[in-house]
Amino acid sequence: MTRRIILPALIATSALLAACQPMAAQKGANAAPRAAQPAPAAQDAATQTRAAAPAVEFRLAQDQPGDDLRELHMPDKTYYFLLAPALTRADLNAATPMKTRAGQPFVSLRFTPPGARKLAQIGRQYPGKWLVFTIDGKLVGVPRIAGPMDEGILNLTMNSEEQAINVAQAILGAAH
Repeated sequence: MTRRIILPALIATSALLAACQPMAAQKGANAAPRAAQPAPAAQDAATQTRAAAPAVEFRLAQDQPGDDLRELHMPDKTYYFLLAPALTRADLNAATPMKTRAGQPFVSLRFTPPGARKLAQIGRQYPGKWLVFTIDGKLVGVPRIAGPMDEGILNLTMNSEEQAINVAQAILGAAH
């Protein structure tokens, strides 16, 4: 039954996301994605930028309590998550604020090859669970793991264009 509900939703979401438009950054800020393979001299600068940037973490979560799990109380649900992150900023290559043709803002996260392998494994091993997504310890969202994510891309719905831009900038280490 769950597959009958999730599969059509994934297909519809994929169709909407296929027609996505990048959003322009506000106030002259640069929200463009990073190059996939920076030049050697640029790698040192990128490493320094990432070191000074906020912590970006994704933790596995479920809706049942368990050993070594922490509680996250939300208005409509309580999640129980692992303290150790499953994915971090080091696993990310790019973060791009986007919106669908219908105008729904989201952030498209592109993972490094090792990060993409972790993401794919998480999708295969934990369908139906959640990822608690934080930046500098502040909750950004709790996306549900729908299934395999073999493309190395994770699209996260946002409440507004401003939020999508701010989240992308924070991930990239840009001031906002």
